Amino acid sequence: MRKNYAIKPGWLLLLCCCIQLLPAFVQAHETQGRESILIISSYNPDTRRMSSFITDFEQRVVASGVPCDIYVETLECKGIADAPQWMSQIDNLITRYENRQLRAVVLLGQEAWASFVSLGRIPEGVMCFSCFASENGVMLPAPPDSLQTWKPRMVDYQGMSDSLNMVGGMLNRYDIRRNIDLIRTFYPQVENIAVVTDNTYGGISLQALVREEWKDYPDLNLVLVDSRDGEDAAFQTYASLPPRSAVMLGTWRVGSDGEYFMQRSLNDLVQGNPRIPVFSVTRTGIGDVAIGGYVPQYENGAEIIAAQIKDYYDTGKLDKTHFHTSKNLYLFDSRKLKEWKIAEYALPKGSVIEDTMAAKLSKYSHYIELLVLGIALLGLLLFFVTWLLLRMRRLKLTLEEREGQLVIAREKAEESDMLKSAFLANMSHEIRTPLNAIVGFSSLMQSEELSQEERAEYCAIVVNNSEMLLTLLNDILDISSLECGKIKFNYASEDIVQICQHVMMTTAHTRQEGVEGRLECPVESFMLTTDAHRLSQILINLLTNAGKFTSVGSITLGVEIDKERNEVLFSVADTGPGIPLDKQEMVFNRFEKLDGNKKKGTGLGLAICRQIAMIVGGRIWVDPNYTAGARFVFAHPIGLDPGGENREGGGISTL
Repeated sequence: MRKNYAIKPGWLLLLCCCIQLLPAFVQAHETQGRESILIISSYNPDTRRMSSFITDFEQRVVASGVPCDIYVETLECKGIADAPQWMSQIDNLITRYENRQLRAVVLLGQEAWASFVSLGRIPEGVMCFSCFASENGVMLPAPPDSLQTWKPRMVDYQGMSDSLNMVGGMLNRYDIRRNIDLIRTFYPQVENIAVVTDNTYGGISLQALVREEWKDYPDLNLVLVDSRDGEDAAFQTYASLPPRSAVMLGTWRVGSDGEYFMQRSLNDLVQGNPRIPVFSVTRTGIGDVAIGGYVPQYENGAEIIAAQIKDYYDTGKLDKTHFHTSKNLYLFDSRKLKEWKIAEYALPKGSVIEDTMAAKLSKYSHYIELLVLGIALLGLLLFFVTWLLLRMRRLKLTLEEREGQLVIAREKAEESDMLKSAFLANMSHEIRTPLNAIVGFSSLMQSEELSQEERAEYCAIVVNNSEMLLTLLNDILDISSLECGKIKFNYASEDIVQICQHVMMTTAHTRQEGVEGRLECPVESFMLTTDAHRLSQILINLLTNAGKFTSVGSITLGVEIDKERNEVLFSVADTGPGIPLDKQEMVFNRFEKLDGNKKKGTGLGLAICRQIAMIVGGRIWVDPNYTAGARFVFAHPIGLDPGGENREGGGISTL
């Protein structure tokens, strides 16, 4: 007997569901064999920098054929007070993704990287990479009860690479030393440097790096402008910076309350003390308030990290991960260089000068084009009504502008003509006096009626005036070369006691008969980094000048070592007639001779002394409290950089 087999409706429905779910089971089976890469972003991954890295990284991983799925998580970091939460989040994320065959973790931003390192837990067999982080950092978490005063020690992540197995990626380097040297190049008299940081991990870690580096600069006073002290206190600290100060910008994003600053906050901070020059360690403020600085060349890092992951899949070895450190460059804002009157030839070799205004216009060119198009359409509608008015206004503005330019040009021309006339008059007078004597007495010496004594006397007069003329020409060449920056200074460690003894012997013949020369020095030897020739030139000029005006008494060369101000004081005191208080500053002017001064000389010696003193970063003045005659004091800084050997003098702005 034949049986009929019929399929029940329930079984048919079950069979259809299985057929539909089959692709999902197949896909799940395939996915089960794939490894995963976890990207943890410190900030919103949709921000331009983070999204740019993630997009570039995904494209490179896919193009290289690496069989991994990429996942993105975020910490939404802000103030340092949330650091314990960052560490807990990272620990939870790594634990969750370890179940998905985690092969690599990429940590974007300093907060994510520092939290991971401070966690102290590196999953076995997992490569860990940093990006948008720096070489220096601090260990987390911060003590919650003393965040305002927390001053942790600096940690060198590059040096920790041996203890942190299978770590690598991209690290940025902040070079504090190069920026201090840069400031001192432009402003050799600087005594205080203020470092601006905020209430973020980046600000605190940078402050830790600064404190570590500052141990090598005992002659500089470090002022911390920290937003953790409160915005009002930070503004007050900045506004009270004394003269001979400079600023290094670090970070300025988050205040003591954990909230972001307004966009103009940094500009308002700097305007509180606009006479202080501002430099940047991190590029913060360049294009707005900073002159420039030695800053990192920030790189995306996606190519480097993707290449190391690809290398693992090609070789099967996890030990080839390594850090790649960013290069640095000298970057300056052309607008600020002009504002602070810093010449481009005075910049370090290889410096990059950016026209930040042009860069901003290029960045927003698309919006500018739309705006211009809208204005053009509106202008067409109003053209016939406003054309005559605009034309008249334009002509009026052009005329006013041209008139102003002509007035300025005329004033500059008149000033230049007056300076040239005064210089030529002084030169003509000073050169003509010895030349007349040389020509006159040379003519008299041709007479056969002269006795041998008269001929010898005339010859001595000719020789004396020739020496005066040669001294005048040498002084003019010296002061011109110093002002143009053409004289090279050779810095070396010299014994100043020997230099003083030598100049006393050299100038002994300039002292009048009966005048005693003295050397007062508290030490038998003292080594000072200086240009021995230029130091001797200042002392010889001062001693020679004292010899002209001292007929009785003594001339004393004194040496005093002022360790509190970090300088050596050289003084030349005489028992001559002295200098009136209202004339003490005038004696340093070129060709300046006080009323009634009939002594021979060019009037350039003291001007040359002041020019040399400024170039070496020192000061020279007349002591107003000395009443026994005149006393000149020259302050020479201790601790000049011997690496400044063969530097050209002059040509750099000073505080």
